[in-house]
Amino acid sequence: MEEINLKELLDYYKSKILYIAIIIFVTLAIGLVYKVGIEHPKYESKTTLILAGFNLNNEEQSIDNNELTINQKLVTTYQEIIKSEKVLSQVIKELRLDYEISTLASHVSVSSVTDTEVIRITVSDEDPKKAYKIVSKIAEVFSDEVKDIYNVSNVSVLDAARVPKVKSNMSILKSSVLFIAIGLVVAFGIITVIYYFDTSIKTVEQLEDKFDVPVLGAIPNYNTTRSAKKSRKVRK
Repeated sequence: MEEINLKELLDYYKSKILYIAIIIFVTLAIGLVYKVGIEHPKYESKTTLILAGFNLNNEEQSIDNNELTINQKLVTTYQEIIKSEKVLSQVIKELRLDYEISTLASHVSVSSVTDTEVIRITVSDEDPKKAYKIVSKIAEVFSDEVKDIYNVSNVSVLDAARVPKVKSNMSILKSSVLFIAIGLVVAFGIITVIYYFDTSIKTVEQLEDKFDVPVLGAIPNYNTTRSAKKSRKVRK
């Protein structure tokens, strides 16, 4: 495999800077057109639940460590219950949603805060009010199911859901940075491939390396020389 001269590659990048800029601009333009004109806006509504188990003494309120340990272990199980067919089918029925269970599941994400009993439910939808209603209903149905399954009432709402006002997938600034980064990767990838497969000889050093013979003379680039002379005259 032929070795790549990094200095020559950098010089090659510099000589193709205009093409790199064009590729970045085209990538950015296509990305923004898709983002603004084609991609559907989405809204996210969130609610946070906490698994709480407390014992109340006459003198003070104390936390039962055994209950906390059990709750922490239940977090993973509860996350699966939230996205279970039993919970989601009931949500669809009560809200009269025109969704399949698999479709609704793709709109729902569940996460937990490490080493805590906190569960966060997020629902994404094109309709902000629908996202709010779904996430609120999921929390309600889930709490009822926990009572039926475990015969306990250890789920409480920490942060109630709200109707979202800001689109979650339409940040132009973040998208622009992403598309510029993609354009850079694509541009440098294309230029690198072109450089690798370009077998033409561009410098005296390349000629000497290829044929292992000294170069006795070289014909200067007349256009480059004339441009340099004009530049010097302008400076004077």
